[in-house]
Amino acid sequence: MNVKLKYLLLMLMVALLSACLSAHQSRQAASGHDPEVTGPQAPSDRATIAALQNDLADLDAGTDAAEAGKVAQTAVRYSFYLAEQYELVRPAVFHNVLVRIGLKERGLCHHWATDLMEQLELLNLRTYQLYWGVAYRGSELREHNSVVIAARGQRFEEGIVLDPWRNSGALHWVPVKKDTYPWQPRPRHEW
Repeated sequence: MNVKLKYLLLMLMVALLSACLSAHQSRQAASGHDPEVTGPQAPSDRATIAALQNDLADLDAGTDAAEAGKVAQTAVRYSFYLAEQYELVRPAVFHNVLVRIGLKERGLCHHWATDLMEQLELLNLRTYQLYWGVAYRGSELREHNSVVIAARGQRFEEGIVLDPWRNSGALHWVPVKKDTYPWQPRPRHEW
């Protein structure tokens, strides 16, 4: 089999077996942090956590800044931890292929969403609420899942997407309304 044909077959396999396709691929490596929310942080972690904390606090004047800090620290650090646990191979789309063919156990977007959601629920949030976001629901090649967080009492559409899959463990966040994905809330009974 010639090289061009092998390359074409590999690219076809990636396209057919991957889900959670994204224009935003890995630009950063996982830091190797453990899942604990306390302990030393790299300077870039502190800056990332502070930026997310500010964005969370900006959701509503009634939110608690300390709680925003806990959410930010947990989301950023736990995303790096999950990348380590999944023994992530970059880019995320290639890791998806490895999961789909059975060489890796976890690392699809719904795994990231499930694991991050479980960790954030342990915080027993008072001024924030969690949603499960899904885009292109039911599409084998395009469905994408992620956590969405909003201030308590806010609608899903007013929240922020917390997406650890998109950048292979380096947490990506964006307001639901400004993301390229057409997010919809998944009913809570389906989580």
